[in-house]
Amino acid sequence: MFGKSLKVFGILLLCISFTGCAKARYAAPEPETRVVGGASRAEAFRFTPSGDQAWLSWEQKPTDEEYGSFILKIGRANFADGSPLPLDTAVGVEVVLWMPAMGHGSNPVALEKIDIGTYRVSEVFFTMPGDWEIRVRRTTEAYGVEETALAIRI
Repeated sequence: MFGKSLKVFGILLLCISFTGCAKARYAAPEPETRVVGGASRAEAFRFTPSGDQAWLSWEQKPTDEEYGSFILKIGRANFADGSPLPLDTAVGVEVVLWMPAMGHGSNPVALEKIDIGTYRVSEVFFTMPGDWEIRVRRTTEAYGVEETALAIRI
């Protein structure tokens, strides 16, 4: 009798330990990691709760010796083909380069508004190789502060 209940207890404990290692369903999805130096097409990432998107398209990718720059468009996706439709809903926009594993950022970037919902982000420099995030924070009247991030590997 004691052996059978111990066996059941062991199986139950094993099942609980497996479910404890699973990713929580409520956790935000991990951002997809991309490698700088890949395709220069626009990469899209989504704001929540508005559902608007940000698109990043490199003008010049950063190197060990030179700063990089990219065009950032904020808006919604075109219903027909998914291309960016920039919107001017943001009261303020901020871009931060962040290295989550080390808990620090890089040098501040320069942000210049060049059109409706379109910004040039320059002076982009990553201080070391590794996994980074390009964090985009915007403030809107409708949703307040929203933040999204594109994970990249340098």
